[in-house]
Amino acid sequence: MIKHIWSILCERISIDKETNLLSYLTCVEEVTVTQLPVSSPLLAFGTLWQTDSPSQEKLIFRLILIMPDGSEKILIESKDFVFEKERHRTNIILNGLTFDQTGPHIFKMQKKLEKDWDTVAEIPMKIKLQIETIKSTTICNSKN
Repeated sequence: MIKHIWSILCERISIDKETNLLSYLTCVEEVTVTQLPVSSPLLAFGTLWQTDSPSQEKLIFRLILIMPDGSEKILIESKDFVFEKERHRTNIILNGLTFDQTGPHIFKMQKKLEKDWDTVAEIPMKIKLQIETIKSTTICNSKN
């Protein structure tokens, strides 16, 4: 049986070519922006899957973004994937993803069952809007 082990939302993913060791850099929980819409320059979603029987089971997964207003967007949906080893990492680069609402956004990882989808992880990311204040200098004219 294929099991979801963990998922993470971060800015960058780095994989050492010699050792295949993996680093998830700068985990993301909240982003403060000065205007909407805004495009994310750096964003990635990583997941670890595990199976008892490599080469026998197929995995189909999808990543959905749920916006604060409840609307959903499928970011990626895989085709059949057969595990060659016990573990498999899924690293999805989401650079350039546009956000046009403030509030909690949920990244939902799902795996396909026979007819339905099973949600295996929900990772929240809050978008906050910070209004920039313009510093002004008051000039007083005095009449003598």
